[in-house]
Amino acid sequence: MQAPFLFKKSEPTPKVLKWLLAITVTTSLLAPIVTFFLNHSFNIPGPLQWFSLSLWGLLQTWLWQPLTYFFIQSNSTEITLSLFFSLLFWMSLLWITGKEIILRYGTSSFLLFYLGGGIFTGLLSWLAQWLFSSQQVVYGSGPPVFATLLLWTMLFPNLELFFFILIRIEVRWLVAILVGLTLLIHLLHGEYFPLLADLFGLLWGFSIGKLVWKLPNPYPLPQKKGQGPQSREGKIINITPFQESDEEFMDRMLDKISRHGESSLTSHERSRLDRISKK
Repeated sequence: MQAPFLFKKSEPTPKVLKWLLAITVTTSLLAPIVTFFLNHSFNIPGPLQWFSLSLWGLLQTWLWQPLTYFFIQSNSTEITLSLFFSLLFWMSLLWITGKEIILRYGTSSFLLFYLGGGIFTGLLSWLAQWLFSSQQVVYGSGPPVFATLLLWTMLFPNLELFFFILIRIEVRWLVAILVGLTLLIHLLHGEYFPLLADLFGLLWGFSIGKLVWKLPNPYPLPQKKGQGPQSREGKIINITPFQESDEEFMDRMLDKISRHGESSLTSHERSRLDRISKK
């Protein structure tokens, strides 16, 4: 099952997603400049200290930090090439996954999910910093974007993408590789609390997907011998556990048509609708 968004006509980016992208990019670029000016001119804290999540901020009772740290993509007062690459990477992930989740669950649910994931991670990270008296600062959109990425994976685990153009790979395994590499980089750099924050974000995404929206686990544990769907003769029935049923597909298509019109349907979706109508 190939990813439909790779072949469909580009749909307008939802307004809430535009705002999240704009706020993150603007804040991430302006905060280092303003912080540099305030630190060097007046020797006072700037936006990087105000908005990033830190034990020092907790002791200063800057209670807004769990809501602001994920709009800051760097903790340096320098505007570097790595900052631009970081913004491009994380905002691209948010844009791709956010559009699909908004289409499925709506704007309000997505915004609550995204901000809730950031705040949930921020509060747990504050608790961890306090318990271990850590001075490491937590910042970046990684936790809520990872939550969004995992929820998207739970929605479309068997979608196939072309990795480096040539390698076809299912979304769930590509996401697993991406998450694993990111966590490994944190570990190699001794960034234990940012690593913990990303894990909290993944926990939020999985918990909401599983408990609230009743989505399947994209990484099921292997079943023991003798368990699982089998015929009476013991022959394993070939099923696709994550394939969307015709009824679920029809419901999603009707919702999509009501929101964006029939012209928003992809060729893949039209073909499947034709097959279902002929049954």
